[in-house]
Amino acid sequence: MIVINEANYPIVSVHFGNASTLADTEKYLSYFDKWLSFNQKFGLILDQSTSQKQKDQVKSDPEQIEAIHRLTVEWAKQNKDRITQFCLGMAIVYDGDDLEKRKKAAPKTITGIFGCSGQVFTSQGEAEQWLLSRLS
Repeated sequence: MIVINEANYPIVSVHFGNASTLADTEKYLSYFDKWLSFNQKFGLILDQSTSQKQKDQVKSDPEQIEAIHRLTVEWAKQNKDRITQFCLGMAIVYDGDDLEKRKKAAPKTITGIFGCSGQVFTSQGEAEQWLLSRLS
C-alpha cells in the first residue's frame, strides 16, 4: 500500500508500505503525471523506509517486481522531458542494510531513468531539506 501526501506541495511525498503492487505503482505514476501537469517546479520524496518487523514480513514476488520496474521505466521514458523540466529532484528515504550502496548508485540511476537529480537519505527531514534547498 502507498500513501501519498501533497500537503506540503511543491514538496510531495510517497510512502511505499510493505510491498508495492502494480496497482500501487499505477496510482503513484498517475499522481506523478498530475504534478507534472501543473507545469510548476516540485520535489518528490519517495519514502522506502520500513521497520525491521515489516521487512521480515515482506515476501517479494520477482514477477511483480519486474512488472513494476518495466512500468516505471517505460512511463519515465515517455515523460522524461517533462520530468527534467519540472521535477527538481527525487529524494529517497531508505533504511535498508545496503544503504551505502544505494546512496552511491541512486544519483546516476535516477538521472538516467527520470532525467532529474536524485539522492538517498536516512530521514524524511534530510530529504525535505535537500529538496527545499533546490526550490530556492
